[in-house]
Amino acid sequence: MELLTQLGINSMLFAHMACFVVAYLALSQLVFKPYMSALKEREARTVGSEENASRLLDEAAQIQAEFETKAKQISGSIRSEYDKSRSEAMRAYDQMVATARQEATQEIEKARQQIAREMSKAQQSLVAEVPTVTATIASKMAGKEISL
Repeated sequence: MELLTQLGINSMLFAHMACFVVAYLALSQLVFKPYMSALKEREARTVGSEENASRLLDEAAQIQAEFETKAKQISGSIRSEYDKSRSEAMRAYDQMVATARQEATQEIEKARQQIAREMSKAQQSLVAEVPTVTATIASKMAGKEISL
């Protein structure tokens, strides 16, 4: 005991130890346990949120890939429909142009035939009038009436 007194340890040591134990127990129950449980809950939520965010990013990437695949399929089907409609329109256009050319050719041929008939009629009428015109010109030149 003398040794303890020389070190400065006396009966107050037990009172200090009792106060320390009571304070430790009180603080551990009132402060440390709630703090530790709140810290663990926070870590669980953070890790859970990170896992949730990672999962959502994976789902978003998967949905993006599905969207791109479906967009390519739809684009391909639209392109094929467009090409089909375009080819049908070009066939119809070619058919209309061919029909119009054929009709134009027929009209031109009819016009040529009509012109040939009218020219033939004009030539016949001129041939029939040649003697009269010749007689008239000769009469005017001669100054007297000449009949042929």
